[in-house]
Amino acid sequence: MAKSESAASLLRDLRRRQGHTLRSAAADLGIAPSQLSRMERGQRSIADSTARRMSTYYSVPTEIVDLARGQAPADVVAILQRHPEEIDRLREKYGQ
Repeated sequence: MAKSESAASLLRDLRRRQGHTLRSAAADLGIAPSQLSRMERGQRSIADSTARRMSTYYSVPTEIVDLARGQAPADVVAILQRHPEEIDRLREKYGQ
């Protein structure tokens, strides 16, 4: 996943790399093709349950889809809450 890749472009890239058409992926995921199309264009948000199905369908860790959606894993959030000093260290190490 590219550093600033959005959920929309991640999902589109995963689908295309795996050779799924929009219609076949939508059918397999149990959503309308128009809904998947809007998600892949960033015009519709991705519900948690849909993100889980997508991570399974595309065989990628749930965290990859969540990070692309701008959501950090709960365990990482808990770690940072206990050790907020690590936030600055991470910013220094990896920058913006």
